[in-house]
Amino acid sequence: MKYFIGDWHADNAIMTEYLRDMEVISGTDRNKILYVTPSKGGSNLYGYTWRSYITKTRNRTKTKYDNLWQTKLVDMYPQFAEIAKEFRDLHFPNFKYSQIQINKNYPIPAHKDSKNVGWSVLCSFGDFTGGRTHIKLGKTTLIRDARNAPVHFNGSRFEHWVEPYEGERYSLVYFHNMKKRPEILV
Repeated sequence: MKYFIGDWHADNAIMTEYLRDMEVISGTDRNKILYVTPSKGGSNLYGYTWRSYITKTRNRTKTKYDNLWQTKLVDMYPQFAEIAKEFRDLHFPNFKYSQIQINKNYPIPAHKDSKNVGWSVLCSFGDFTGGRTHIKLGKTTLIRDARNAPVHFNGSRFEHWVEPYEGERYSLVYFHNMKKRPEILV
């Protein structure tokens, strides 16, 4: 183990420190869902995108995969790929993913992840009260605190949201959204 020690709660505290060091500011698409003042936080994708540019004058970095480019966070924090993979290997090793949604103080409203393929794994970090995840399963709503254990659910099938919270809240959502691109699964 290079980054973590293998204990969920200790590794949660270590991951919180890595996330605190990252600049997570929402892009245009996420701001359409929920605007968060950039100095307070946001929501960014860590992985690959079909969009070859950030703005008309700022291109993205090409990947080894055809027609895929690195997201801004991959360019800014390339070592995080190894950190996130080790965390996954320790705490939910059988889960395959191609992307990670990184959220910092981003209280996402009720939604479905329409482009995701299959299951997601959610982990929460930080010092906050409230902030549990609600997952609507028909007439039942599951309520989970992803600080205590990874939460596995199908975000494309079930509506989910974060309840109000106070404090500093981070979350990582490991998922796959490229049905025709199994070669990029980690």
